[in-house]
Amino acid sequence: MNDIKATQYLSDKSEHEVILDDENNCCLCGSNLKFKHEVDYLTLSIKEDAHCPSCNIQMKSRSHTLQ
Repeated sequence: MNDIKATQYLSDKSEHEVILDDENNCCLCGSNLKFKHEVDYLTLSIKEDAHCPSCNIQMKSRSHTLQ
């Protein structure tokens, strides 16, 4: 079996850091968001919910289509 190693892609561009910070941190308090993913195999989609454990509010809800 081949070992799969995680690769981290880094960028020197500051705008990339801003985008990642916005996606992964609470806009109110700056805490790391907690993500929950639910797979629906009938519709081939994934529902992604993000909430802030510090503020205890729902931040984002997205649906992704599998291909």
